[in-house]
Amino acid sequence: MNHVTLLLIIVSLPLLLGGCVEAQDPPPSESSLAPTYERPTFEPMNLEQYKKSYPELLGLSCGMDKFFDTYINVFGVTIAAMPNTPVPDIIHAAKIYAQLIDNNEDFIPDDRKIFDFHQKDSEGRNSLIVLVDTKALDNAWISFKPGQPFWVPAQALRPGHSGVGHSRDGEMDIAVEELFHRYSKALQSIYPKDFGLPDEEAGDKWSSTLSNAMDIARGIDRTVTPVNGKWVYPENAWYTYNATSCGWGCQIDEYLWHVWATNIGYNEMLTRQPDGPKEEARPRGWCDNLNQEWKPCTRKELKEIDLPAYQLINNEDYRIPTKIPFGEYGNNRVKYHGYEIDVRLNNGHQFTINRKLNTSLTLKRGNTYYFDQSLESNAEFNLRFSTTKDGSHGEGKEYKKGVKFRGVPGDRGAYVKLFVTENAPDKLYLYCTSQPDMAREIVLVID
Repeated sequence: MNHVTLLLIIVSLPLLLGGCVEAQDPPPSESSLAPTYERPTFEPMNLEQYKKSYPELLGLSCGMDKFFDTYINVFGVTIAAMPNTPVPDIIHAAKIYAQLIDNNEDFIPDDRKIFDFHQKDSEGRNSLIVLVDTKALDNAWISFKPGQPFWVPAQALRPGHSGVGHSRDGEMDIAVEELFHRYSKALQSIYPKDFGLPDEEAGDKWSSTLSNAMDIARGIDRTVTPVNGKWVYPENAWYTYNATSCGWGCQIDEYLWHVWATNIGYNEMLTRQPDGPKEEARPRGWCDNLNQEWKPCTRKELKEIDLPAYQLINNEDYRIPTKIPFGEYGNNRVKYHGYEIDVRLNNGHQFTINRKLNTSLTLKRGNTYYFDQSLESNAEFNLRFSTTKDGSHGEGKEYKKGVKFRGVPGDRGAYVKLFVTENAPDKLYLYCTSQPDMAREIVLVID
């Protein structure tokens, strides 16, 4: 898609965390033993904490600490973020990927083969998803290539890609697409007959069920090349991706994304493009935006227009996610959570949480919550908690137990962190130190 830059970058995976020597494959596990899975907590860690918590994981030394300072593990996948990346964005990305692996959220991966793919040394062990912060750091990271013989693809999310609360608000969340591309690499590797990506550059002539379906959807096959810098599609084609930089193999990646997003109803529910103002929202707004490259909008239309793809994506032999990953995995059954704070004009300045006015959140004792104040609208509006509505403006006091701050509101990476203690009150209220009535009816209910 035109608005997305999908970039596969490379990460060193040859080593135990302690050094840069080639690792030995672990002994095979006993097939008679029932698999056990560690429930993700989504705790953001520094590198030393991460090494200590996951000593068996590979590939996070050899200089990665020059670029990344925060790490989260989810089912064997490492989410690594550069300094100043908003913590809720990191947690959001991790939870989206968790929902792709475990779509019914029972803390057991839906497809054991997908889980195993992320554990194998040469096939994606400790697969990496990185969140980058600036273009300069992005370029430096791309050019950083130690241990080249052991590199594997990693998925990059850039500033603005990961949108906490965006999908619920009807805005396309680029993180969902980018992370599905990462997930689809496992599908292509594990199930090549149906989802495989033939290596066009290497001269592969075989086809998969997916590539055959795409050729029908495009109305042209791998032998066709752009004409005068443009793809030329027949009038009856319904997949007409126009980026000439995206060859046949790349087209398969984008096609699978369109098929899946349509099948689960994601495209249909979205009202506008990324960063599109609320005023532009309209029913099927995102589908209208996509129409120049992808025609089906609903699951019903997918079945009617592209039956081969519909049958493939709904084949129950493959436990492909069927629910939209909003980045809310596990709810309060997991320990760490992130929310986006914004300030909007609504008869005066008013705080929103994940773009909602006057919302109520349920927090759980023992859990930790990050309230991100990175958006520029937060400048000069310090978020605080109180047991009294409107805090100091309502003759109450600031609640400080378990509360920590980072940065200045309005600066990237600024947040208020709340660890809910066992003796926390049953309710907390948000307020701003400099201006009254900014939280209105927002309330945090403590469970």
